[in-house]
Amino acid sequence: MGPKNKFSKEQIIDAAFEIARTEGIDNITMRKIAEKMGSSVAPIYVNFKNTDELTEAVIEKIVSISQQLLIEESTGNPFYDLGRASLRFALEYSVLFRDLVMKNNSYMKEYDEKMIPALIKEMRKDPELEDFSEYELKTILLKMKVFQLGLSVMAANGLLPKGYKMQDLMDILASTADDVILSARLSKSQLK
Repeated sequence: MGPKNKFSKEQIIDAAFEIARTEGIDNITMRKIAEKMGSSVAPIYVNFKNTDELTEAVIEKIVSISQQLLIEESTGNPFYDLGRASLRFALEYSVLFRDLVMKNNSYMKEYDEKMIPALIKEMRKDPELEDFSEYELKTILLKMKVFQLGLSVMAANGLLPKGYKMQDLMDILASTADDVILSARLSKSQLK
């Protein structure tokens, strides 16, 4: 009998992530991971008690990737950066994007629970948004999320008219953000 393969938790998560990225989150199985790693399932069960625990680790990796995309989009305009990072995620990880937003599952709820506080924190860095309350920022974020998700669904599924590039999408997103913020300012001034 040959020596047993030993894999780190990260290597197992990476293999599971690769399956989720190409086949979808629901296709993560211990057997597929073992096949991908050239191993039996035993080393996987040493690190994870079941598929749910491993899937939770993959969701954490997805959140980390989302946060990294946000860091990479550091233009000095946090609200713009949020939109661009979200569109990049939809385009670069279209299978995961569809799993998170187009299927009835708990993943997006978990994702939102982890990401919304970070997104609000980023929005607070934008001088244009600094005079809004937390509730108002959450409302602006929700309105933009509704629009951005629609745009991202179209992008992830190849449904945009021909010739649209990332900059075109960002121009549309920025214009919509301006409209949403202006509307929020008008509503706020009318309440005074």
